[in-house]
Amino acid sequence: MRMIAAILAGALLSGAAAQAQDASPFEIRHDTDIPAAADVLGHDFGTEITPPEDAIDYLRALEAAAPDRIRVFDYAESWEGRTLAYAVIARPEILADLDAVQANLARLADPRGVSAADLDRLAAETPPVVWLSYGVHGDEISSTDAGLRTAYHLVSAVNDPMARTILDNTIVIIDPVQNPDGRARFVHSFEQARGLEADPLRFAVEHDQPWPGGRFNHYLFDMNRDWFTMSQPETVGRVQAMLDWHPVVVVDAHEMGGDSSYFFAPAAEPFNPQIVRSQRAAQDLIGRNHARWFDRFGYTYFTREIFDLFYPGYGDMWPTLHGAVAMTYEQASARGLVWRRQDGSTLTYGDAVDHHFIASLSTAQVVAENRERFVRDRLAFRQGAIDERSGPRGILLDRTGNRWGAERLARLLARQGIEVDAIEGGFTACGSRFRNGAYLVRFDQPAGRLARTLLEADTRLPDAFMEEQESRRARGLDHELYDVTAWSLPLMFDVEMAACQTLPANASQRFDSETAMSGGVVGDAAFGYAIPWTDAGQAAMAAALLRDGVAMRTTDAPFTIGDRVFPRGTVVIQRHGQTGDLDALVRAAAEETGAIAIGLSSSWTDEGPNLGSGNFNAMVAPRIAMAWGDGTAPTSAGAVRFVLERRYGLPVTIIRTARLRSADLSQFDVLILPEAGGAGYAGELGESGAHAITRFVQTGGVLVGLGDATRWMASSGVDLLPVQRERAADAIPDDGVDGPVIPGRIIEDEAELLAAETPRDAMPDSSPGALLRVTANGDAWMSAGYDDGAFALVTGSDIYSTVPLDELTTALRFAGPDTLVGGGYLWAENRAQIAFKPFLVSRPSGQGQVIAFTQDPTTRAYQEGLDLALLNAVLLGPAHASPLR
Repeated sequence: MRMIAAILAGALLSGAAAQAQDASPFEIRHDTDIPAAADVLGHDFGTEITPPEDAIDYLRALEAAAPDRIRVFDYAESWEGRTLAYAVIARPEILADLDAVQANLARLADPRGVSAADLDRLAAETPPVVWLSYGVHGDEISSTDAGLRTAYHLVSAVNDPMARTILDNTIVIIDPVQNPDGRARFVHSFEQARGLEADPLRFAVEHDQPWPGGRFNHYLFDMNRDWFTMSQPETVGRVQAMLDWHPVVVVDAHEMGGDSSYFFAPAAEPFNPQIVRSQRAAQDLIGRNHARWFDRFGYTYFTREIFDLFYPGYGDMWPTLHGAVAMTYEQASARGLVWRRQDGSTLTYGDAVDHHFIASLSTAQVVAENRERFVRDRLAFRQGAIDERSGPRGILLDRTGNRWGAERLARLLARQGIEVDAIEGGFTACGSRFRNGAYLVRFDQPAGRLARTLLEADTRLPDAFMEEQESRRARGLDHELYDVTAWSLPLMFDVEMAACQTLPANASQRFDSETAMSGGVVGDAAFGYAIPWTDAGQAAMAAALLRDGVAMRTTDAPFTIGDRVFPRGTVVIQRHGQTGDLDALVRAAAEETGAIAIGLSSSWTDEGPNLGSGNFNAMVAPRIAMAWGDGTAPTSAGAVRFVLERRYGLPVTIIRTARLRSADLSQFDVLILPEAGGAGYAGELGESGAHAITRFVQTGGVLVGLGDATRWMASSGVDLLPVQRERAADAIPDDGVDGPVIPGRIIEDEAELLAAETPRDAMPDSSPGALLRVTANGDAWMSAGYDDGAFALVTGSDIYSTVPLDELTTALRFAGPDTLVGGGYLWAENRAQIAFKPFLVSRPSGQGQVIAFTQDPTTRAYQEGLDLALLNAVLLGPAHASPLR
């Protein structure tokens, strides 16, 4: 370490000295022993779109040529088997001592137990990590080649003082392809469309990607929203890599519409309240350096607009909440090799690569010239979280009601570097009683700011910002909220929590997220088993046993045996008549899923129905189909498929939407319609498709619609649901007057003016995304497991009217206005209008069932507390149908 300290001390350059020596990176000589792009890729940087496999191969070629300056580490494998890797670039003396450097980075990341003198020495000696990441959206193409060019330049530049400063003072990590499956999809469609020469016309096929486009990964996730959810393997690997390296600066390089320019920091308002002043100041410092370079080359740019720092699931926000200065960069995209802008100018792929390349070097330059500042600021951020004394000191997550969900939440937190402790047994603390233990997340830890953001019920938006948004709405303008305003994980996981002003003194131990989830069998099983329908883990166990061929029945009414109450939805397995080793199957399913099966010594119930009652219905292993492709929203289709397949082991047959008109739907028990996209279901299905789906339901199928698929199910000519969307409560009703002449109206004041300008038949203003409480209809089988209600993420403007009970069953409805909002921001008029309205409805139709969620419960796969409702539809739904086939 003394060797590294000496190198750093001798290499530091002042900002003024560095600026005086700045040379154009485009004019630098390069070491001819280092392979250029053409030597490996067959083309120069920016002249062709590099496929994802070739990008990784190029990094490995650089490593083979200069192993003392660059090392490549694999960190994940995509669903389609593609390797994700990052390159570590540094001076040879640093690369030779990486283990020691990482150990010191870890000590700076967790300063507890380290003396002030040692921390001061480490801050002075340890090289900071600059993490440059590219291509999280697979069709945002130029950043990957810019990343490769940055790696080549840093490794091979011969006479560039800026590159020398960067290597002397920092470690640069380049993650060139965050989404290889999506990039491969884009490159494939682009190559298929290519002709004799690149076509700049925006409507040319090479710019018009077929569904679902290259933006998403294999399961069609927007991985720039997956950071704290960690649902995808690419994200899981990347999060662990960042926890290993503790970067001080993170860049997430993107593309935007081709008619724009370039966006870099500072970010737009609103800022998450956990962001500290030093991070905002550093964004300004970096932005000013970018401006200097962009001005030099005549590149246009903008800052402080559109792209905010509030939602913690972004590739900039999650690292920010760990203490980094993290930023989104957005380059106008050619979406191919050349793009003609609206003003007649031409944007080439090479232009975009150049801009990202310069921004990448400029970022590393600022850190190199202010090395110790960035190290000390990150240390202060994490030390400040430990020392924070305002607000709650921690959160207790109850393990009693939703045991399985609480443990999954604890694992998720631990996997992203948040310390979680387990408290066993019953106890009272923080104003609540915990009968079966709890998980404690203290906020006085290095990752305390991230923990606080993810766990508190609400993250407050700045008052001044929201006053301006309300003013904009009053003036008929769009609001400026970029993403959802609520994401509290306990609410989304349906886990009871208690905020602690004073931390409990109960004995606890650190929760190990690598241990298997605890499940098993309890009691004498002479008659058989019961699987209480209390959480999604219990449903996962039932699904596994159905796949194993175990016969079982589910109840619509609770029953009691001794002092144990089994809720509605509970599954009962009778030993008699089963094939195979039932006990072994049940034990294996319990251990695999972490669920609990209760042994039944007898079929006798002390209260409630017996197994032979009509309140029990036979279950089947559901054969599930889902609409896919044009007419559906890619992220919705991908999320529901992922949740069912990867989280609960339920395979899904995907059928192109238009093909549903002629497909043999009798092969399936359940058909799912994800949210609509493009021309929607009406455009893809037409009248014949509607008839085919109606026949499917009438003959015993279960139709499940998510979010705005409900619109099509309730539309005229389809009529599968007797629900109607509501106009805004204050909209002027259409009076049916045709033609250009309408009744005159005298406007007497500004209030009447505003009313007069309100659009006829206006829908409610679109909600940016809030978590709203839903309550259960205790008589509805579809609400099994939700006696205490749950929370649902609400976006958009769809609000559906209430329906008489003899026409439709509302299983879950939104709570009253006083208790409606659990977290986030909801316009006052939306709050009033959506109160008591349906969230989950069902009705028998012929021999089948029609089920609709008025909001998509699988959005981003992070509303795990609603997974059981989806499983109710696909597992309990067929038990309530009577197929004719």
